[in-house]
Amino acid sequence: MQSPELLLAGKLDIGLTKGLCLLLGWFINALIWLLGLLALVGQAMQIFEYGEGLADLSWHECGFMLFFALLLRRHVHYCRYFAAGFWSGVNRLLTFQGRLVCLGLSIFGFAIGLEQELGTSVDLLSTVADPVTELAAFGFVLLALYLAAPTAPTESTRPITAARVEPVFASAEKEVTE
Repeated sequence: MQSPELLLAGKLDIGLTKGLCLLLGWFINALIWLLGLLALVGQAMQIFEYGEGLADLSWHECGFMLFFALLLRRHVHYCRYFAAGFWSGVNRLLTFQGRLVCLGLSIFGFAIGLEQELGTSVDLLSTVADPVTELAAFGFVLLALYLAAPTAPTESTRPITAARVEPVFASAEKEVTE
């Protein structure tokens, strides 16, 4: 049984819904991408917070920068190996950074909410400035960089396999053979 044809109002409603969902998806992806970019810039600002160059670095910040450089080299190597372009690699990197920042903010918000529910005092500045929190933030950045490396060729770089086409006999050829 065939469904009846939609009226013009129904077609417009479906088109508007699809358009708004597509726009919302692009907006969310842009915000996650921007959050990843802000996270990387924020880490650089946190490392060089006093503006004294390399004299400003502590040992754990030096270790973070070393691991970051090695993981970034790994990311670039895998992007070249799987023929992912420059912008595709940057997109993956910033998207993963943004997703893990969202995860970190969710965990932070959950911990603060739990502290408030239990009735303990909440001191946000000491929680954020805690060295363990700083190391966890560095760990999240390194984890996102590790996970952002491509693991398979992208759809645009996969070879297209041609399907075998069988010949089709026309009706005129059938009449000749009879």
